[in-house]
Amino acid sequence: MIKLKKNDIINMLLDKNNLDDLIINDNYGCDVVFEQIATIPYYDKYLDKEDIYCILHPKTKSKEFNPNYVYPFLVKKEGNDYSLEACDDPDILAELDKIYNELN
Repeated sequence: MIKLKKNDIINMLLDKNNLDDLIINDNYGCDVVFEQIATIPYYDKYLDKEDIYCILHPKTKSKEFNPNYVYPFLVKKEGNDYSLEACDDPDILAELDKIYNELN
């Protein structure tokens, strides 16, 4: 789980007009510059819950992130703090891919 330095990053992710790069600390404490690819609200009908996912592309290489790939994250809120949790659930990934392709 990646803790965000500033909650402003969430506002940046949710602002559809924002095209600025995000700088996020990875799990090793290194700054990684990410390009926003998409922010996708996803309603899980089985859990009756809506989550927000974001797809980010690293512009810089780190121990954790390769710039040849994009990475989907679940935006999590705990109290007043936000974090990004890597999404590796194949069913959710398939749904996010489907939603993303419908957006284009």
